[in-house]
Amino acid sequence: MTAGGHGDASDGSTQYASLSGDATAETVAPAAAAAPRRFAALGVPAFRWYWIMSSISITGDGMENILRNWLVWEITRSPLWLGMMVFAHWIPFTLFSLYGGILADRYDNRKVQLVAQLLLLAAALGVAVATLAGFVTEWWIFGFLLLHGFAGAIGNPAQQTLIHDIVGPSRLLSAVSLNSSTRQVSQVVGPVIGGYILLVFGPGLGFMVNALTFLPLLLFLTMLRVRRPSPIRVPQPLREAFGEGLRFLRSRPTAASLIAVEMVPVIFLGHAFNSLLPVFVTDVLHTDELGYAFLLAGSGLGAFLAAVGLAYASEIRRKGLVIVSAAAVEVLAILFFALSTSYFVSVALMVAVGAATVLTQALTNTTLQLAAPDRLRGRVMGAYSFGTQGTRVVNGPLLGTLALLLGAPLAVAWSAGAVLVALAVIVVSVPRLREVD
Repeated sequence: MTAGGHGDASDGSTQYASLSGDATAETVAPAAAAAPRRFAALGVPAFRWYWIMSSISITGDGMENILRNWLVWEITRSPLWLGMMVFAHWIPFTLFSLYGGILADRYDNRKVQLVAQLLLLAAALGVAVATLAGFVTEWWIFGFLLLHGFAGAIGNPAQQTLIHDIVGPSRLLSAVSLNSSTRQVSQVVGPVIGGYILLVFGPGLGFMVNALTFLPLLLFLTMLRVRRPSPIRVPQPLREAFGEGLRFLRSRPTAASLIAVEMVPVIFLGHAFNSLLPVFVTDVLHTDELGYAFLLAGSGLGAFLAAVGLAYASEIRRKGLVIVSAAAVEVLAILFFALSTSYFVSVALMVAVGAATVLTQALTNTTLQLAAPDRLRGRVMGAYSFGTQGTRVVNGPLLGTLALLLGAPLAVAWSAGAVLVALAVIVVSVPRLREVD
């Protein structure tokens, strides 16, 4: 990797992005001069291609989730093992997210993401081969998820800062909302494709198709060139780099509170809620694999509606209040989902979960990135990644164990109630949070 970094933050400094060295560069205009447009980030050719290639890869993730959860459930019939898969995926985020932020500041974030994508491809191929060859067990899946999680931990901050470098500050909310909604919308396409492959061909072929979805993004990243608005900086010692990022967050309690608003639901619910959906599908809603796929599709539909809403919102005032409100709506929808025995009501609640998730993630991500100086942006996003992904390591064993002792509905309901109480405490403790714009 080539060492590099970011300079001090600027108010809409000009940035350039192109697919290759001889391609015509696309100038991203300053926020004050940019004409309002819907889905403005798609007006940048480099981001448009990046978004398309990422969408293919993310759709593969949607396929993998339904295939993996169903396969683990078939192998073990244990909600605890479903929770342990969440642990395997997210423990690397706990250990390496902050370091991933340093990598994004210290090196070329495009190359960091390229390495991460290669590791993700290796993990996807591994589980595909193990399943097709017939020797897959829960421990094989557990091991490949550890590699998958490590790749995500070191690559996620670089991905966030690369998006900023491609589109610039004025189009960042558009780019982040598109990226967040695509991840949720992939639960419309991915599970439908994955469910069909699961029914007709079995999970092994589905895992192999997922591995192939990494190739377009890998090829694109090898061609992408982004010119940063700042000169290369000499890398800091590791401890000093950690300390500078933490001091920045300590000096801005509202920024730390925004991370906490997303972190609390992650600790008590997080990815483990989705992992427990097969239990709800079979034991509570009494449907099958296709019903499971369309339940996830409801979340994707909500995400799409939220992305369209953000595209048509000319200005969002008091973002802090909107973020807290969206987080509360998400958790309330999960609480009512846990109590529902109607399939159609449950699908409608998943639509609300998807919409609220995109609003919370897109607005929090954008607010934090724009608040951070260029040279610290990777570390701030590393802290955000740790808070919103690294702490998910707790909810897998926690919610899985509670589901084993109390049953999945009661476990999810009690966890959602705890999150609502914690959100109220955050809002009362940091009243300025509601005024953040």
